[in-house]
Amino acid sequence: MKTLLPLIAFVLIGQQVISQGCNELFISEYCEGSGNNKGFEIYNPTDAPIDLGPYVLQRWSNGANAMSDETNLVGTIPAYGVWVVVNGQTEDVDLGGGSISPAVDPLMQIYANQLDNPYPAPTYMNGDDALVFIKNGQPIDMFGKPGEDPGSAWTDNEATGYTSEDGGTFLTANKTLRRKFNITSGDIVVPVTFYALNQWDSLPSNTWDGLGSHACSCDPNAVDPNNITEQTPVELELYPNPVNNGVLNIDANYNIARVEIYSQNGQRVVESNTTSTIKRHAVDVAELPKGMYIVNIYFDNNVTFSQRVIIQ
Repeated sequence: MKTLLPLIAFVLIGQQVISQGCNELFISEYCEGSGNNKGFEIYNPTDAPIDLGPYVLQRWSNGANAMSDETNLVGTIPAYGVWVVVNGQTEDVDLGGGSISPAVDPLMQIYANQLDNPYPAPTYMNGDDALVFIKNGQPIDMFGKPGEDPGSAWTDNEATGYTSEDGGTFLTANKTLRRKFNITSGDIVVPVTFYALNQWDSLPSNTWDGLGSHACSCDPNAVDPNNITEQTPVELELYPNPVNNGVLNIDANYNIARVEIYSQNGQRVVESNTTSTIKRHAVDVAELPKGMYIVNIYFDNNVTFSQRVIIQ
């Protein structure tokens, strides 16, 4: 008989924590794609940078009642920013007998702030693995239902408690799930059942172009992506990318109020305020070391966009 003591302990710990919106990190995106194209995104809903040192992401594999493997996060996540962790397998691995464990798509790795540990690690999850996000030993968010084996995936089948026992649409396997705009804090108590669509928007497998930014009502400048049909969509171009001449040009169809550039460890390295209402802005990046950076563009209509650039 399996022991439930670790799981019960998590429930009790979670009940000791009072969850208040917009004051603690939570999981904002879950990518469970083909092969090893897997990753997750953490969102900072506060107005200040947060050191990731105390934070750990755990995988509870295949209904296990305890942690199977874990990854310590490193770096600093900026205010209203995100931290993306992607599976770290950068080359195919021969498993023998003609079986190959494939490398992560390089296009997905571009979005990573941090590559995960070698196998076993949380980003080797499949649709039947739960994730638990920990700070200083206490859960601050979770994905799935720790301690429950849903079969192949958690589904939309209410009759089976949203497990794949008797069919249903898979929601956590071969999907990208993105936290809804109005979710402002993580789940700290193991759910009775896990129905992903209560808090997550579902996107097709191998969708990761949303990694690197998250829209949340905690950010006073954010706009619900599902509620912007009445205004002209933002058109934005950053060029050249990679930057090879010391100048990053930004063209948009809205007035640009401010541009901020962050290093991969979350440090703001450039802040450029415009002096007038302009739709084209050039940012001097000649003094920045080579590498990947996050560019936040703030428009005067209270819309914020983030995009990654490479400086050569």
